[in-house]
Amino acid sequence: MKKNMRFVGLFSAIGLLSVALTSCNLFGGNRGNGGNNNDLSKVDLNLESDYKDTISLLIPNGNTNETTMIDELIKEFNNDYPNIKFEKNYVSVSGYENTVRNQRIANSLPDIVWSNSPDFYTLVGGEMALPLNTFMEKSGIDLEKDYLKSFFDAGSVNGKYYCFPRSCDSVVTFINTKLLKTAGVDTSKIKNGWTWDDFMSVLAEYRAYLDKTTNKDTYYCLDANLTGWLSVCYPMLRSYGAEVIDDNKNILIDSNETREALKLVKELVDKKYIVADGLTSGNSYETGTSPFLFQSASISLFAERKALKDSVDIVSFPLIQKNNTPKIGAGIAGYCINSRVKDKKQVACWKFMEKMISYEGQQAMALGGLKLPSIRKDLQDPATANWCKGYENNNLSAYTYGDEYKITCDFLSKVDATKKAKLDEAVQGLFADAARTDKDIEKAISTCVKALKNALK
Repeated sequence: MKKNMRFVGLFSAIGLLSVALTSCNLFGGNRGNGGNNNDLSKVDLNLESDYKDTISLLIPNGNTNETTMIDELIKEFNNDYPNIKFEKNYVSVSGYENTVRNQRIANSLPDIVWSNSPDFYTLVGGEMALPLNTFMEKSGIDLEKDYLKSFFDAGSVNGKYYCFPRSCDSVVTFINTKLLKTAGVDTSKIKNGWTWDDFMSVLAEYRAYLDKTTNKDTYYCLDANLTGWLSVCYPMLRSYGAEVIDDNKNILIDSNETREALKLVKELVDKKYIVADGLTSGNSYETGTSPFLFQSASISLFAERKALKDSVDIVSFPLIQKNNTPKIGAGIAGYCINSRVKDKKQVACWKFMEKMISYEGQQAMALGGLKLPSIRKDLQDPATANWCKGYENNNLSAYTYGDEYKITCDFLSKVDATKKAKLDEAVQGLFADAARTDKDIEKAISTCVKALKNALK
């Protein structure tokens, strides 16, 4: 999935996912334990407190929050294992697949690897990620009792857990309160549970304001990554009742429901609420010149920027109620263990993963900037959870609003994990084409059908 480097939230696979993995070994190693020769049933989780080693980490670049929260987690971990050092490596989110594959081939993939949904399928399909079930069982981890299990299920395949979430990620609408106030926009409709019609009426007000300024031809209302992020465009499709493929891999995208969804995109472009695909916009939410952004990132990622100081808040994703089936994008960002890590280092990596999802680890990461809902049930109360600290006056309930509407890119669970990249490129391409002024909806759909057929070969 092509994502802008600044977008690290990500998403898409709540619920137990059933993916038929490829029968060929793409990157070497033995099948069964993710390419690892160890018999995990015999692993001994005892690790001496004075164990000495260096663990390499792969984390996304361009995201200060991820670095600071990991640094806090390392400090917490080192209270138990002071002689374990960490070496941070960075990956561009937009080039994730190629990077991890090339590192795997060169045997330079770090010990613990950041991923998200659905990108973790790349690791699973390439046998790069270690299944964690045995470790979980031996450590007594009870997902049903202590955690929001659906977010762990988002990092699983065929009942095997590969990617541990470091938080609960849901797409929300970031707003710039200062811009809206300056434009004189009526903000009474901007609240959790607002509808797409409410959203469009607010955009109309802001567009009218822009049309009175000298920036009317290069500035837009919504810095909406509709055409480059499945966690936004796929829920929009599903809100209209559209489907990509069925369980038998029949292509279903050529439908009236899809056409209705794409008409919405065309309307956003025609009314100059978003920039047409292929054109350059003169503004963005990050620079404090666009009032709206769809994103799942921690509020702290934007709130402390100079251009956005004292003007950032969030609200739920506007519900598209055309067919009374509104959807909101959700998923995970988290970490996996490289399947080639062995012996004591393997146990040390597990201890780090275990610390990440512990009460102490979650609280530490929150102090480091992880201002997203915790995956622990005992850290949902704003009065005691660090992820809320410093932002008590913001509408943090936007992150947890509408659990019944949350959806991931579940169509990816219907295919071989190695086909993921081309499938999500096809769906992204559908929305990119719909946002072009030189392509009509029928052409966009026919192009997508061809791309899907090619992806499913």
